[in-house]
Amino acid sequence: MVGPHGRSAVATQHDLLVWVHGDRHDLNFDAALATRRVLSDVACLVEETAGFVYRDCRDLTGFVDGTENPPAEEARELVILPEGAPGAGGSYVLVQRWVHDLDAFHALPTAEQERVIGRTKPDSVELDDLPPDSHVGRVVVEDEAGEEIEIYRRSVPYGTAAEAGLLFLAFTDDLDKFELILSRMFGTSGDGFHDRLTELSAAVSGGYYFAPAQEALDGWLS
Repeated sequence: MVGPHGRSAVATQHDLLVWVHGDRHDLNFDAALATRRVLSDVACLVEETAGFVYRDCRDLTGFVDGTENPPAEEARELVILPEGAPGAGGSYVLVQRWVHDLDAFHALPTAEQERVIGRTKPDSVELDDLPPDSHVGRVVVEDEAGEEIEIYRRSVPYGTAAEAGLLFLAFTDDLDKFELILSRMFGTSGDGFHDRLTELSAAVSGGYYFAPAQEALDGWLS
């Protein structure tokens, strides 16, 4: 997806996504290494990103991440394919890696940073006068009935002093939700706006995957 200003949601689709999650980096490393060894006869590792928790669950821009997420108890109902549907019990996954221009972002006055994001920096309160080209203004979308079109996000900062950004994962029961949000971010939705955050952060990878239900995965592996 390429927007009118040349910013793009690039596609770097791979065959398999393995997501290792935990609060101990050493155990995550062991699990990732074991997974690579198990799959070495049928697959080769082409991309790996190690994330971390930054301060009190903030993005490297300094803003709280995931404020728009639905409560955990509601997330399953929102993102899991219902009984009777193909792939029932599973979920579609969007994975993107974003590289932030942190120097450019932090050079902005705090008030301007907040207008880019659409929330206050200290406490993540949505701005009363929400700019239509802010990140929140583009990714928070309502349907014709006025209900928010929700996805579930699990993002983690990653990087070094040389390159840093965000590994973005999102889950949904309908790929059209991803397409709608991306079109609004990159300026292809037809309303004349794009997400200002794309001027300060570049998507350098992206792909769609399907996370099967645990029961289905167990069956395949056995």
